[in-house]
Amino acid sequence: MKKIQVTLLVEESKELIARAILEHKKLKTSLKSGKVILKGGTTISKISEKIIGIPLRISGRISERGTVSSLINSDCPHTILIEKNKIRNIDNSLNEEFNNLTENDLVIIGANAIDVFGNAAMMAGSPGGGNVGQSMALIYTERVNVIIAAGLEKLIPGNINEVIKNSSRKDKVFSTGMGVGMFPIYGELITEVEAIQLLADVNCQVIGAGGLYEAKGSTTLEIWGEDEEINKIIETIKNIKTNENKISGEMISLQECEAFCESCGRHEGCSYKKRQLKDRKKAKLGIITIGQSPRKDLTDDIAALLSKYILISEKGVLDKYSYQDVLEKFSPKENENILVSRMRDGKQVILSEQKILEEMQTCIDELEKEVDIVLILCTGKFLKFKHNKPLLIPQRILHSTVSNLSDGKKIGAIVPEKEQIKQMKEWWSKVGVNLKVEAASPYKDIEKIREVASKFKDEDIDYIVLDCMGYSQSMKKIVMEESGKMVILPRTLIARVVNELIG
Repeated sequence: MKKIQVTLLVEESKELIARAILEHKKLKTSLKSGKVILKGGTTISKISEKIIGIPLRISGRISERGTVSSLINSDCPHTILIEKNKIRNIDNSLNEEFNNLTENDLVIIGANAIDVFGNAAMMAGSPGGGNVGQSMALIYTERVNVIIAAGLEKLIPGNINEVIKNSSRKDKVFSTGMGVGMFPIYGELITEVEAIQLLADVNCQVIGAGGLYEAKGSTTLEIWGEDEEINKIIETIKNIKTNENKISGEMISLQECEAFCESCGRHEGCSYKKRQLKDRKKAKLGIITIGQSPRKDLTDDIAALLSKYILISEKGVLDKYSYQDVLEKFSPKENENILVSRMRDGKQVILSEQKILEEMQTCIDELEKEVDIVLILCTGKFLKFKHNKPLLIPQRILHSTVSNLSDGKKIGAIVPEKEQIKQMKEWWSKVGVNLKVEAASPYKDIEKIREVASKFKDEDIDYIVLDCMGYSQSMKKIVMEESGKMVILPRTLIARVVNELIG
């Protein structure tokens, strides 16, 4: 018999619950021979990412400003249906789809509040809870299986059924964000405790909640059981703790509403809208990728570091071109500077820096009409662009930072393609940096990055630069592990500069 104690941060708890639900017998059965509906929320979005690789659109949420919604209504699905390995966005057909569910099917939803009696409720900022709230009765009349995924940070005092009686959307004279009512939801509640017990045959109890800094809202658990079962939990916790646990959800939808925006007309009682509270002004960052937008693979790492009071607008140099167009119009010739990016579908493209300059200038001109500052998401050299707003070109910031860190010592670098090695050595030599360069594309086999990183292990260098905006935080982690060196990642370096300027 072993006993362990673990503290889970809020996002770690969501990750734990998502992993446990993936092992749930009801989910496995319904994926095999029925339907599964996932209703948007940050915990459910984690489940969606694990099953189908797609984050969900986040609608309402609670932030430091209060109960708020999305700034922009995107086309990303909030509620999806999975049937026979096919995925459908059912946001516009909820009543029809919910009406067709049977006891072989499963709905997975989140909650805004749970109590010690196992009751759960959702907040409703729209009449009746919007389409989802109004469709819930169809689930309960047909004995459809429901799983409610909710971390213990949602635990409230009292009985939720009594709380609902006293709650309403309307007639609030002051509200931080939209006024909300509440409606009950019924199903199998999965918190951290149930999640642990789904993952192993153990006992679990909560012995503490909350903490300092990032541990605000955390849950501390005591877990005991046979050695083999406890070891399963230890490995799971170690894995969660050693991986980055970001908020899940479509990036655009995570940008929250402001006074005044399109959402204001639907919101009751909002004190920002009524000017009873002063709303903080948001800065607007324009992002230009030299490939096609959106670049969620890139901007998610950046958005995670930016202040929530920075709104992102994105344009891609290749947005209006097909893959064949790009090959014909922008492929580099001999002696032209080489840049590497990707199309919207993930396909890598090799571009001539000189041939995309005109398109980049157009993107700058268009973005400047709506943003406060423009950032080019590329470590290319580039000539001087015309601009009226501040323009950040990462190469200059990257070269200045690294040259000062190197202090005359050799630096390691990884670039996407072998054809760039000579070019990169020439560029870096102009700021006094001597490079050992290897090539491994961020848009191809991840094992190649692991392989070239290991080549730096015995080199007399302190730093490795991943010289392309395509390299991610997870790739940085691989390079650090394989090389044993400190690693500089351009996308996160530049994000911190943006924060310093307008965060």
